[in-house]
Amino acid sequence: MSAEAVRWSCTRCAVSVGRMDGEPTLLPTTWSGADGQILCLTCSRAQAGETAMDAAPSETSREDRVRLRRTALIEFEIDRAPEAPNRTIALACRTSSAAVLAVRTELES
Repeated sequence: MSAEAVRWSCTRCAVSVGRMDGEPTLLPTTWSGADGQILCLTCSRAQAGETAMDAAPSETSREDRVRLRRTALIEFEIDRAPEAPNRTIALACRTSSAAVLAVRTELES
């Protein structure tokens, strides 16, 4: 993967971005590139949630799976933007500021 490209395409959903003038540009700051994959922010979030769900034992209840997914999304957002206020992360994860604070506190301990 080069440092610049005319168009960047998400490996997972195929959405693409680039400059209108066709000049090469850096990977957008909200996108990630690793292991030969380039992911948009939406797909990176989805992958974080799916990874947590896949790691759960098969007997895990639906409610616990939802909690695991939510926690994974919050952890992803905190890792992505540690300086972001709890409210901003809560809005991105569609959860409460209190839930973000709880995860942030757990990560710091």
